[in-house]
Amino acid sequence: MISFDFETYSRCDIRTVGAYAYADHPSTEVVCMGYAFDDEDPQIWIPGQPFPSEFLDRVKRGEDVVAWNSYFEMVVWNLVLKKDPIPFNQWNDTMALAGAHALPLALAKCGEVLGLSEEEAKNKRGKLLIQRLSKPQRDGTRNTDPFLLEEFYDYCKQDVAVERTIRKKLRNLTTSEQQIFKHDQQLNWRGLKLDTDSIDHALRIYQETENKLNEEVKRITDGELDSTSSRAKAFAWMATQDYQMESYTAAAVQEAIDSPACPKIVKEFLKIRQQLSQTSNKKYHKMKDTVARDGRVHGLVQYHGASTGRWAGRLIQPQNLPRPKHKNVDELIDSMPENFEGLDVQPLDALTSCLRGMIVASPGNRLICADFSSIEARVLAWMADHGRVVMSFVDGKDIYRTTAAEMYSTPYSEITDEQRFLGRVGTLALEYQGGVRAFTKMAEAYGAFIDQELALRIRDYWREANKPIVNLWAEFERSAKRSLWTDGLEKTKVGPFKVHKSELLFRLPSDRVLVWQNPRLEINEKGWEQLRYDGTDPRTRKWTTRDTYGGDLVQSVTQAIARDLLAEAVLRLEEAGYPVVMHIHDEIIADVPKGFGSLKEFIKIMCELPTWAKGLPMQADGFETQRYKK
Repeated sequence: MISFDFETYSRCDIRTVGAYAYADHPSTEVVCMGYAFDDEDPQIWIPGQPFPSEFLDRVKRGEDVVAWNSYFEMVVWNLVLKKDPIPFNQWNDTMALAGAHALPLALAKCGEVLGLSEEEAKNKRGKLLIQRLSKPQRDGTRNTDPFLLEEFYDYCKQDVAVERTIRKKLRNLTTSEQQIFKHDQQLNWRGLKLDTDSIDHALRIYQETENKLNEEVKRITDGELDSTSSRAKAFAWMATQDYQMESYTAAAVQEAIDSPACPKIVKEFLKIRQQLSQTSNKKYHKMKDTVARDGRVHGLVQYHGASTGRWAGRLIQPQNLPRPKHKNVDELIDSMPENFEGLDVQPLDALTSCLRGMIVASPGNRLICADFSSIEARVLAWMADHGRVVMSFVDGKDIYRTTAAEMYSTPYSEITDEQRFLGRVGTLALEYQGGVRAFTKMAEAYGAFIDQELALRIRDYWREANKPIVNLWAEFERSAKRSLWTDGLEKTKVGPFKVHKSELLFRLPSDRVLVWQNPRLEINEKGWEQLRYDGTDPRTRKWTTRDTYGGDLVQSVTQAIARDLLAEAVLRLEEAGYPVVMHIHDEIIADVPKGFGSLKEFIKIMCELPTWAKGLPMQADGFETQRYKK
């Protein structure tokens, strides 16, 4: 096995453009490469020296190569060094292993959590060295200090050693999971085609519209303000109009616009604020920044970005692209060169609707897109052996009407729209042991305000109607705790929990293992026995103590099974000749030559059940298109 690590220099900012476009930039070059064969001491290679022949010989023999965040090493190897590409099945990534163990995805932090000694740990001067040697200095020149470079070489070799030390502490991916990781690297290398001409038109329209709106701000405020961006300045001007706001959030701005007490002139100002606060401008800029010279954006998904195994979105964050507000997006995009002339649209709203349409098929191809229908609800009902709900999916019934019918003991055909809405909110807010607060908060997100008393009744109705799911919460929590008490294997109807060293493990039906680090039972502030573990806080991204309970454990397993279904579907589609270019939780997008395959076949392949998922009621819907939509 070959362990290696690149240090590079570029005028391009990798944090802005991503690894592929960074490596594709003409100013990017390799400063050094640290490498080690098997357990030998790390060595250094510097451009200008003969490239290590043993390295190339081992690669040609099919030996595995391994790095931390190996995608970076891959794009540098291919695009900067321009070496013969190393086959995807030879790449291994220790960061991917860390993710599969629910450990931090930063090398230094992972080493710290695993208890590496000071000698084994990542060099703390690394950030300073990268700042000094991997990017231009403030005056635009390059730092070539020989003493710093020598330290940089040592730092690079130490990274190779740290990565190798961490790898030895972790279990390897299963064979099937290694195939999924291989495809992840292939997908990120393949990239996604963007309509760069329309992106340029969008940025021009946004700039022109922003200038006009800021001129309107000057008029409204008699020159006191030239934009709506400063909260403090905006509030100070509003005070001169005898109006005060406590918050400048989107919700607060809309509330003020709707308020009869808000002066007309302030409403005009806030409506401009609304328009300029849309995220579409940032998304278009991100697309422009990250697209490589081949007109594609690469590296959009992160393998095991979540502890459940789900991928995390990167760069343009395709899973967060807003849904179109206008029906005929193609018409909008076609009219971009003329600034939407002749169309009755507000330019910035129109740009938001066009965002998804910036993703396009390659020349001669079309996009085939399909997503699993209500995948989490289906998996949860299957896990809980909730027969009536499973059968409702088999019969093609609406899950929210089915839930409402159970809650209200009313025939399915007689459920009102209001009852279906409450069934929908109940399904989404309560299925993982959410309570009154979760229900009212989600209802508010849909624009409905439910009082506490009604929310409590609905919660109780929902739990009574879904006893198999409620029982599953209790079974998971009981088994997880018992595995800590007994240090043995504790089974559930879905799979077993087991404590191994400092990990709580759960074996999924697919045979993949979920991990919770450093599990323990502690008494919480209410005097109850609380199951806790160490993990990354999804909001702060910091490594910290996390509480868990039955519903939370069920949610992790449900999402993990849904992820495994999608991952195996992706592999089947690839094998059938459908080149997958993006997937988002429950959706798969392939860039397919015209005349090859069909949507019907695509969906059929997606919905094939693995042997471990017998009886799970799968369904998918989709469409073919030249531009991504939905």
